[in-house]
Amino acid sequence: MIHYNEMLMMLWNLPENVALFANFDKWDLNEDNLIKIAKKDNKKIILIQKEQSNFKNIIPNNGIEEKAAKNDCEVVLWHSFNNQYHYDKMKQDLNITKVYVFNNNDDLENIKKAIDDVEVIKYDQTLNENIKKSEEFLKNGQIKEYKQLNGFNFSFKGFVEHGNHIGRTINYPTANIIINDELVLKEAVYLTTTKLPNDDNLYPSISAYWTNKNGVNVFESHILDFDQDIYGWGIEVEIVEFIRESEKVNNLDELKTLLNQDKAVAIKYFKGA
Repeated sequence: MIHYNEMLMMLWNLPENVALFANFDKWDLNEDNLIKIAKKDNKKIILIQKEQSNFKNIIPNNGIEEKAAKNDCEVVLWHSFNNQYHYDKMKQDLNITKVYVFNNNDDLENIKKAIDDVEVIKYDQTLNENIKKSEEFLKNGQIKEYKQLNGFNFSFKGFVEHGNHIGRTINYPTANIIINDELVLKEAVYLTTTKLPNDDNLYPSISAYWTNKNGVNVFESHILDFDQDIYGWGIEVEIVEFIRESEKVNNLDELKTLLNQDKAVAIKYFKGA
């Protein structure tokens, strides 16, 4: 996977590429067909995915990369600091000779202005059944069904922020990610794994997605047998399994009892996984 923005000085010599612009975070049969059409050029294919809020993704970035690898394509995550995308700069940096793009792309005219050879493909709304199913599975907390359909788990990345630190008082410190009502996932408690930057380990964790008393959507994870300070770190959370619905508690003792039960489920699962 290539991480790209217009501020980077490209230090590698890429071969001539055919670039595909699409919303691969909602990858379905339309995107499969786009790749099939592009393969007629017999050139390296790169898939351009604008990296905005990955909370909104239905197909996570690791899923995009996995599907791309099966199609012998390279993924380019295009980062922008101000949501202005310079196609002429990308064309030069990535050695793009031709573009395939859907007719419903919001930036179609800008793409045509920057790149001479653009083939526009009609987007077919009837080919979106799988992505609709995936979205419903996530909204209903049907994690097994999501994985069965796609072949991988749902995941996302975010930065750890300070919360109210209540978890620490009952020996359940959490890594909190502020979601801003964007995550396509049922508010509930899940078995998860947490990945830290520059660390290949997948740390077992239990996580709750909920709306706190201030009306803020929070995803908080308690990493099992872990005591590092990771405030400000960018972490990746993978949803492994649904544990239970969110429950209202009246005091910290009730909360700790619930968390002890969740932890027991997690220990049993990860020891057998």
